[in-house]
Amino acid sequence: MTGARDTSFTLEEGMPQKKTEAGPTSNVKITPMPQRAGAGPSAGRTVRRPSATAALAPSRGIVNVEATLQEQLQDDRYTEMKADMGAQFVENLQIPNYGDLWIPGYRVITEALAKEYGLEAAIEDDPFSDLPLDQPQPATGAVDGNIVASFVDGVTGQQKNDVLNCCLLAQLAANFRFDREENPIEWTKFYTSVLENVGWVVPQFAFRGLRSNQARFTMDAVIIRLLTGLLSQNEMETVQAAIDAVKALDDGDRRLVIFQRNSVEEKAGNFQVTNVGVSATGVLSMKLGAFGFKTSERVTKVLWFSFAGGNSTSMQVTQTNLVLNEQVHSRLRDAILNKLGNRGLEYIGGLQLAD
Repeated sequence: MTGARDTSFTLEEGMPQKKTEAGPTSNVKITPMPQRAGAGPSAGRTVRRPSATAALAPSRGIVNVEATLQEQLQDDRYTEMKADMGAQFVENLQIPNYGDLWIPGYRVITEALAKEYGLEAAIEDDPFSDLPLDQPQPATGAVDGNIVASFVDGVTGQQKNDVLNCCLLAQLAANFRFDREENPIEWTKFYTSVLENVGWVVPQFAFRGLRSNQARFTMDAVIIRLLTGLLSQNEMETVQAAIDAVKALDDGDRRLVIFQRNSVEEKAGNFQVTNVGVSATGVLSMKLGAFGFKTSERVTKVLWFSFAGGNSTSMQVTQTNLVLNEQVHSRLRDAILNKLGNRGLEYIGGLQLAD
């Protein structure tokens, strides 16, 4: 794996791990982030039986996302209320205004649509093809703001669009509320709260501090090591292929520019790596690794920059698995598209994965 051959890591404090073949020992330690006094699950609260409306509020106690999703799918009243509240949430959500680009009703700009609107230059060398939305598609990748996204075989075009739509909306809303470099944890919490309000089931998760005892390390190696316990071999290979595809881009390629512009500023950064797939029962899931960092040197290409170890670089990292309630989300799709307009021209780029 790129960047992992000469670097090894040890994950402590209960981080999930997999055995690897002939892997060297590690010099990176992960420790829990300090908790505020009285911030436990029952601190200062009176337990009440939740009303139907209260049950729609974001929950941070979810552990089994698929079981929670199945409960939601069996409750038509929940679906109606969640969709109604989600539509109001999207309408009131504040996102930055980055100019007047607008194609009503569209967010992901495909090749045919770009030609129709005279936007060919915006997708030059960008292989985000016009595959049928309702058909399963081969493994692909995408840059979506500060995300390197990968999709395994079998995800439909509509599901890919839905994922990219949701993630872009959540990023823009989080950007409006928080400085992503200075407050990556609060940024990510708000980001996931947006996802939860548009149909995703978000489990409980926590950030951990990470420091390296090595003289130098690269971020792509940290990504692979952190996600190893979360992803299957096929998912990991798809993530690695997406990272390699970004690495292969020319310096001026719009997709690399998008990711750099949205993931790092000078000596601090915040980015995500995701893998999306569909289970045998048809559940759409997104496995996510989130990374925030501050370092002593100006960072160029964040995934392959040679970071100084020790106290020179600090990171906060987390990993989690989200699933999408497509019954709820399908009722919010148009509202999200209309909110975003065609901001995909500035934030989305497809990635061709190597076979």
